Amino acid sequence: MDFSLLLGIGRFVLATTLLLLLTVPTAFIIIYLELKMIALMQLRIGPNRVGPAGIFQSAIHGFKVLGKEDVTPDQADRPTFTLAPWMVFMAAAMSMLVIPFAPGLVAFDSEISVVYFFAIIGLSVVGLLVAGWASYNKYSLLGGLRSAAQMVSYEIPLTLSIVGVVILTGSLSFTHIIEWQRIHGWAVIWQLVGFPVFYIASTAEINRTPFDLVEADSEIVAGFATEYSGMRFGFFFFAEYVSLFIMSGILVTLFFGGWLAPWPFPAQLSGFAGSLYGLFWFILKTYIFVLISIWARATLPRIRVDQLMGMAWKALLPIALVNLLVTAAVVVIFKL
Repeated sequence: MDFSLLLGIGRFVLATTLLLLLTVPTAFIIIYLELKMIALMQLRIGPNRVGPAGIFQSAIHGFKVLGKEDVTPDQADRPTFTLAPWMVFMAAAMSMLVIPFAPGLVAFDSEISVVYFFAIIGLSVVGLLVAGWASYNKYSLLGGLRSAAQMVSYEIPLTLSIVGVVILTGSLSFTHIIEWQRIHGWAVIWQLVGFPVFYIASTAEINRTPFDLVEADSEIVAGFATEYSGMRFGFFFFAEYVSLFIMSGILVTLFFGGWLAPWPFPAQLSGFAGSLYGLFWFILKTYIFVLISIWARATLPRIRVDQLMGMAWKALLPIALVNLLVTAAVVVIFKL
């Protein structure tokens, strides 16, 4: 076998393993930020016991969930009931493979990485629907059906909002999209309509407030996760926060220059130093949008189901289509 092929396979396996190992700490960090930020907004102290300023509180929560008894309902479909959390978690984790964190820091740099990302992240709806059906619980089934309706509906404006960036850059590669922004400026300047459409649709896609109808505790207990406990519930829990980080990272990559600083990237930085510099800016910008999402959870009430679906089909979809047509016309007329 060709040595270069073996090297490529080894690099892919190593990158995949590292990304899987990073998903849990990422979830712990975001959970801690959410606990602390919401507490401050409500004039509370928040976590302050476990570790300095309570920084290990979210880790304790995570290990507590993993250590609890894992119960399977008697009438549940056991194979699919067990498989569903893995489907949701792996859909989130495997979508990280194409995210360019910095120059040279991307596990799978493909010419169709945009297509790969939305194909993989869309598999999570299958896991949620399977979890709702396999639980043999009416609230779980209702949550699963809501997830299918919500995520399929919002995937359409979400995808259309990205097509505008693809038309501008002429590429389906996240790396090439970032390089285009190095020359022409951040894409948010060119996509003042596409950016808010993407942000709203991505928030609904990962079931974050105010679009968390899939697990609306005031209506359907916990939705698809009602019958889950222990480690399997933990996988759903971690997948939600990993998805928040991933969607924030994709938003930064598409509209805010990815690893690019607000000013020109220093020419003297290359190799390892350049990667660290780019990683700093990528993480900083990503966590800014993570904090904005937490702010929205502490501020906005949950909307109704009819409002949720109406926003997708009556507002976001027409706006995304108009934005797509205008972007295409501008590119043709001005030969960008």
